[in-house]
Amino acid sequence: MSQTNQAVQVPMLPDMQKRAVPTVPPGERRTWLHLPALVYMIVLTQIPFLLAVWFSLHAWNLLVPSEGFPFVGLSNYVTEFVSDANFWPIMGNTLELVAGAMILALVAGTILALLLNRPMWGRSVLRGIATVPFLVTPSVMALIWKNLFLSPSSGMVNWLLHFIGIPTVPWFSAFPLQSIIFIVAWEWTPFVMLVILAGLQSVPGEVLEAAKVDGANAFTTFWRVVFPLLRKPYEIAILFGTIFIFQTFGEIYVTTSGGPGLSTNTLPYYTYRAALSSFQIGQAATLGVIGVVVAILAARGMLQLMTERTVSERG
Repeated sequence: MSQTNQAVQVPMLPDMQKRAVPTVPPGERRTWLHLPALVYMIVLTQIPFLLAVWFSLHAWNLLVPSEGFPFVGLSNYVTEFVSDANFWPIMGNTLELVAGAMILALVAGTILALLLNRPMWGRSVLRGIATVPFLVTPSVMALIWKNLFLSPSSGMVNWLLHFIGIPTVPWFSAFPLQSIIFIVAWEWTPFVMLVILAGLQSVPGEVLEAAKVDGANAFTTFWRVVFPLLRKPYEIAILFGTIFIFQTFGEIYVTTSGGPGLSTNTLPYYTYRAALSSFQIGQAATLGVIGVVVAILAARGMLQLMTERTVSERG
């Protein structure tokens, strides 16, 4: 007898059936899903900036409502750049604050990152303690430094100076801008430390072993081997540090209030004084627009430099 082979089809259970995944053609992809986030960013950033630009084109003094809201064009900008004797010294203070605090934070953050990257007992606890200054509110940190450490009468720093025979120093009157630079650097050192520490942990151990075999000491290993590999972490730390240190306000307001004179006035604090002390809304809006433009140009320049270096390395 000849048997005919017949294929037997076994029906699949519903839970065994594969659901067909609908594929969306490239031309019909959902391109509108990002619109809520885009609208949110426009409402929070672009609309206030456009209003600031509009106010900067007008002469608006809240103390003299009879003058109204006259359109003056670019005269506010010309006044700031040409006629305002305080503008350029304040810009100098701002650049000095950003550069000084950033350099101190980079040096101190690198030292802390190198120390906390070494195997030691309680390293995790020490890392947590080292990040505390970055987590405290700037105004609170400024109050601590003003009243606890740098006070001319009861500060711990002056107590130590008096203990070793050095006369006490009124820090916020003798060295006002330098004191604020130190406080801001103290606050941003943990951020730099965390970024550099993450970069150190990504350095291959074989590279360090090879440098050790070649007889390189600790300083040579860091400068010739580790430091070139940390270029990206340093660029990230400088980028974000520069942008946020440029906006320093609470430390100045709490410690010196911009004084003595204009010695600690920076562009953000000068903007605050123009708006809420002199009530010159047009001038304050002009200073705000100038500050935003300077920050954008600085960030764009650093990002472009980082991108060009990355492309050249890949090439």
